[in-house]
Amino acid sequence: MICNGESRKGVDLAELNKYGKVYGCNALYRDYEPDALIAIDEQLMHEIYWTGYPIDHVCYFRNWHKLPGESYDQLTDPTLVTDDGNLTPDMIFSNDRGDKTEFVMHGVHRDRMKEFEEDTREDDKENQILTEDVYEILFTKPGFFISWVDEDKVTSTDFLPGNTDYAFCSGPLAHLISIVVEKPQEVYFIGMDLYSQTESVNNMYKGTLGYMGAKGNAIPPENWILEHGATMDKFKDVKHFKINKEPLSADDPVNREIEEWKVLLNVEYLTYADMFRRLASTAS
Repeated sequence: MICNGESRKGVDLAELNKYGKVYGCNALYRDYEPDALIAIDEQLMHEIYWTGYPIDHVCYFRNWHKLPGESYDQLTDPTLVTDDGNLTPDMIFSNDRGDKTEFVMHGVHRDRMKEFEEDTREDDKENQILTEDVYEILFTKPGFFISWVDEDKVTSTDFLPGNTDYAFCSGPLAHLISIVVEKPQEVYFIGMDLYSQTESVNNMYKGTLGYMGAKGNAIPPENWILEHGATMDKFKDVKHFKINKEPLSADDPVNREIEEWKVLLNVEYLTYADMFRRLASTAS
């Protein structure tokens, strides 16, 4: 499983193809085509769809349900995303309809977003923890995100048991889906840094469309750790390997053992060199 932490920079991802199924998330598709791509953010899901990538590549998107074209005018009622009903052209993000008869939509309410930003700025006024890069990615582009759809390979993430994706973040959700679909004996986490070596965001795609700028705060990893841990605990027969760039060190925020996972018996740590040696020996 490929995550987007910077520790995987320079790794030849194509080398992984010969060893098994590869799952990834979000903007990974810009550089590499995994066997399945998972995304949950409205902007990123629709960006991916508009490129045509899901026509030929398996994707799993959150709340991705096709609607009949006849309902478009009713469902894009301006009052759904504004209080005053004033829907400006820059609040509709869409691909071309052409002769397509179905669409998928998500919406972000302009005024609720503005209120949330004002509250967040007020709460952060004293400590000033959040940078402007954080505000820019969290509080931009209210309105409707719309994809007119063809025959494609997208599955909504609520196909999972219980008809829910448990509100997991994209990385942990890719982890869960890969196990449910592929039923593997082993899972390797590549680029799953969780923490950052600095106070700034750790992501291969920082500063690009749909991502926080390079000066944005490092994202607290507690939810990721909890969600990955829940899946590892649920699937105790599946061996997990967290791949680090360097050997384990208690003083290294990225290349260290995860405290919350010490109770789990099905997780180990390898370097990238260790992983490729192990994969090569297993395949031979």
